[in-house]
Amino acid sequence: MLVPASATMATSAAELEPAVSERAGAKATVEELRTLVDDLSLANDVLQADNTSLQQTVDALAQERDRLLGSLERFDELYEPLEADRQLLFELRKGLPETRPEAEAQIERIRLLALSSDPARLGQLVDRVGDAAPAFLDWRFGEFDSSEEFGSAYVESGANAFDSSMEEFRSEVLRSVANRLDGLLTMLDRVR
Repeated sequence: MLVPASATMATSAAELEPAVSERAGAKATVEELRTLVDDLSLANDVLQADNTSLQQTVDALAQERDRLLGSLERFDELYEPLEADRQLLFELRKGLPETRPEAEAQIERIRLLALSSDPARLGQLVDRVGDAAPAFLDWRFGEFDSSEEFGSAYVESGANAFDSSMEEFRSEVLRSVANRLDGLLTMLDRVR
Protein backbone atom coordinates (compact mmCIF):
# COMPACT_ATOMS: atom_id res chain seq x y z
CA MET A 1 0.00 0.00 0.00
CA LEU A 2 1.16 3.24 -1.03
CA VAL A 3 0.68 6.18 1.25
CA PRO A 4 0.64 9.59 -0.26
CA ALA A 5 3.67 11.60 0.48
CA SER A 6 1.68 14.40 2.00
CA ALA A 7 0.17 12.03 4.56
CA THR A 8 3.64 10.74 5.57
CA MET A 9 4.86 14.19 5.92
CA ALA A 10 1.86 15.19 7.89
CA THR A 11 2.40 12.32 10.26
CA SER A 12 6.07 12.99 10.57
CA ALA A 13 5.53 16.73 11.10
CA ALA A 14 2.80 16.03 13.63
CA GLU A 15 5.04 13.61 15.46
CA LEU A 16 8.01 15.99 15.29
CA GLU A 17 6.10 19.03 16.43
CA PRO A 18 5.92 18.06 20.13
CA ALA A 19 9.58 17.03 20.12
CA VAL A 20 10.62 20.33 18.51
CA SER A 21 8.45 22.33 20.83
CA GLU A 22 9.86 20.36 23.78
CA ARG A 23 13.38 21.17 22.62
CA ALA A 24 12.44 24.78 22.03
CA GLY A 25 10.79 24.89 25.46
CA ALA A 26 13.83 23.25 27.04
CA LYS A 27 16.09 25.67 25.18
CA ALA A 28 13.92 28.56 26.32
CA THR A 29 14.01 27.23 29.89
CA VAL A 30 17.81 26.94 29.81
CA GLU A 31 18.06 30.52 28.51
CA GLU A 32 15.64 31.70 31.16
CA LEU A 33 17.66 29.89 33.83
CA ARG A 34 20.91 31.43 32.56
CA THR A 35 19.30 34.86 32.67
CA LEU A 36 18.03 34.13 36.19
CA VAL A 37 21.48 32.95 37.29
CA ASP A 38 23.06 36.09 35.83
CA ASP A 39 20.47 38.28 37.57
CA LEU A 40 21.01 36.45 40.87
CA SER A 41 24.77 36.78 40.47
CA LEU A 42 24.42 40.55 39.96
CA ALA A 43 22.05 40.81 42.92
CA ASN A 44 24.51 38.78 45.01
CA ASP A 45 27.35 41.17 44.02
CA VAL A 46 25.20 44.15 45.04
CA LEU A 47 24.34 42.47 48.35
CA GLN A 48 28.04 41.68 48.94
CA ALA A 49 28.93 45.34 48.33
CA ASP A 50 26.10 46.47 50.64
CA ASN A 51 27.23 43.96 53.27
CA THR A 52 30.82 45.23 53.06
CA SER A 53 29.63 48.82 53.36
CA LEU A 54 27.38 47.95 56.32
CA GLN A 55 30.22 46.06 58.02
CA GLN A 56 32.48 49.10 57.65
CA THR A 57 29.74 51.26 59.16
CA VAL A 58 29.30 48.78 62.03
CA ASP A 59 33.07 48.77 62.62
CA ALA A 60 33.21 52.57 62.61
CA LEU A 61 30.28 52.75 65.05
CA ALA A 62 31.92 50.14 67.29
CA GLN A 63 35.10 52.24 67.38
CA GLU A 64 33.07 55.36 68.18
CA ARG A 65 31.20 53.45 70.91
CA ASP A 66 34.49 52.24 72.42
CA ARG A 67 35.90 55.78 72.32
CA LEU A 68 32.79 57.15 74.03
CA LEU A 69 32.88 54.37 76.65
CA GLY A 70 36.50 55.24 77.35
CA SER A 71 35.52 58.88 77.80
CA LEU A 72 32.64 57.87 80.05
CA GLU A 73 35.00 55.82 82.21
CA ARG A 74 37.32 58.82 82.38
CA PHE A 75 34.37 61.00 83.45
CA ASP A 76 33.54 58.46 86.16
CA GLU A 77 37.16 58.58 87.35
CA LEU A 78 36.98 62.37 87.58
CA TYR A 79 33.74 62.51 89.57
CA GLU A 80 35.16 61.93 93.06
CA PRO A 81 38.17 64.26 92.67
CA LEU A 82 35.91 66.96 91.20
CA GLU A 83 33.50 66.57 94.09
CA ALA A 84 36.43 66.87 96.50
CA ASP A 85 37.58 69.97 94.58
CA ARG A 86 34.13 71.51 94.90
CA GLN A 87 33.95 70.88 98.64
CA LEU A 88 37.54 71.98 99.15
CA LEU A 89 36.90 75.29 97.39
CA PHE A 90 33.81 75.76 99.55
CA GLU A 91 35.80 75.10 102.74
CA LEU A 92 38.57 77.48 101.66
CA ARG A 93 36.04 80.28 101.14
CA LYS A 94 34.86 80.02 104.72
CA GLY A 95 36.54 81.92 107.45
CA LEU A 96 38.05 80.08 110.38
CA PRO A 97 35.32 79.20 112.91
CA GLU A 98 35.05 81.02 116.23
CA THR A 99 35.92 78.07 118.45
CA ARG A 100 39.08 75.99 118.49
CA PRO A 101 37.35 72.58 118.13
CA GLU A 102 35.41 73.82 115.10
CA ALA A 103 38.60 75.33 113.61
CA GLU A 104 40.49 72.06 114.15
CA ALA A 105 37.63 70.14 112.54
CA GLN A 106 37.64 72.48 109.54
CA ILE A 107 41.41 72.11 109.08
CA GLU A 108 41.02 68.32 109.24
CA ARG A 109 38.19 68.44 106.65
CA ILE A 110 40.42 70.53 104.40
CA ARG A 111 43.22 67.98 104.81
CA LEU A 112 40.99 65.03 103.94
CA LEU A 113 39.49 66.82 100.94
CA ALA A 114 42.94 67.80 99.66
CA LEU A 115 44.11 64.19 99.89
CA SER A 116 40.98 63.05 98.08
CA SER A 117 41.30 65.73 95.42
CA ASP A 118 44.97 65.52 94.47
CA PRO A 119 47.22 63.76 96.99
CA ALA A 120 50.39 64.09 94.90
CA ARG A 121 50.12 67.82 94.39
CA LEU A 122 48.37 68.89 97.59
CA GLY A 123 49.51 66.29 100.15
CA GLN A 124 52.74 67.94 101.29
CA LEU A 125 51.24 71.41 101.29
CA VAL A 126 48.25 70.42 103.39
CA ASP A 127 50.60 68.60 105.78
CA ARG A 128 52.53 71.86 106.23
CA VAL A 129 49.23 73.64 106.96
CA GLY A 130 48.40 70.94 109.52
CA ASP A 131 51.84 71.19 111.11
CA ALA A 132 51.54 74.97 111.47
CA ALA A 133 47.91 74.86 112.67
CA PRO A 134 48.49 74.18 116.42
CA ALA A 135 50.76 77.24 116.87
CA PHE A 136 48.31 79.36 114.89
CA LEU A 137 45.30 78.13 116.86
CA ASP A 138 47.15 78.69 120.15
CA TRP A 139 47.83 82.25 119.06
CA ARG A 140 44.35 82.81 117.59
CA PHE A 141 42.49 81.55 120.63
CA GLY A 142 45.04 82.75 123.18
CA GLU A 143 44.55 85.67 125.48
CA PHE A 144 46.91 88.61 125.26
CA ASP A 145 47.17 91.73 127.39
CA SER A 146 47.80 94.13 124.54
CA SER A 147 47.72 94.36 120.77
CA GLU A 148 51.53 94.61 120.82
CA GLU A 149 51.77 91.32 122.67
CA PHE A 150 49.22 89.86 120.23
CA GLY A 151 51.30 91.04 117.24
CA SER A 152 54.66 89.88 118.55
CA ALA A 153 53.23 86.48 119.55
CA TYR A 154 52.09 86.04 115.93
CA VAL A 155 55.71 85.98 114.75
CA GLU A 156 57.37 84.47 117.84
CA SER A 157 54.93 81.56 118.15
CA GLY A 158 55.21 80.59 114.51
CA ALA A 159 51.55 81.37 113.83
CA ASN A 160 52.65 83.28 110.75
CA ALA A 161 53.82 79.95 109.20
CA PHE A 162 50.17 78.87 109.10
CA ASP A 163 49.11 81.89 107.06
CA SER A 164 51.96 81.52 104.56
CA SER A 165 51.41 77.75 104.29
CA MET A 166 47.68 78.26 103.86
CA GLU A 167 48.24 80.87 101.15
CA GLU A 168 50.59 78.56 99.25
CA PHE A 169 48.10 75.72 99.68
CA ARG A 170 45.20 77.83 98.38
CA SER A 171 47.21 78.80 95.33
CA GLU A 172 48.05 75.18 94.57
CA VAL A 173 44.43 74.11 95.10
CA LEU A 174 43.31 76.66 92.53
CA ARG A 175 45.99 75.47 90.08
CA SER A 176 45.01 71.83 90.63
CA VAL A 177 41.31 72.57 90.11
CA ALA A 178 42.08 74.64 86.99
CA ASN A 179 44.16 71.79 85.55
CA ARG A 180 41.42 69.27 86.25
CA LEU A 181 38.79 71.53 84.65
CA ASP A 182 41.07 72.01 81.64
CA GLY A 183 41.37 68.22 81.31
CA LEU A 184 37.61 67.87 81.60
CA LEU A 185 37.00 70.46 78.88
CA THR A 186 39.50 68.68 76.62
CA MET A 187 37.61 65.41 77.14
CA LEU A 188 34.32 67.13 76.36
CA ASP A 189 35.79 68.50 73.14
CA ARG A 190 36.85 64.99 72.11
CA VAL A 191 33.39 63.60 72.80
CA ARG A 192 31.73 66.24 70.65
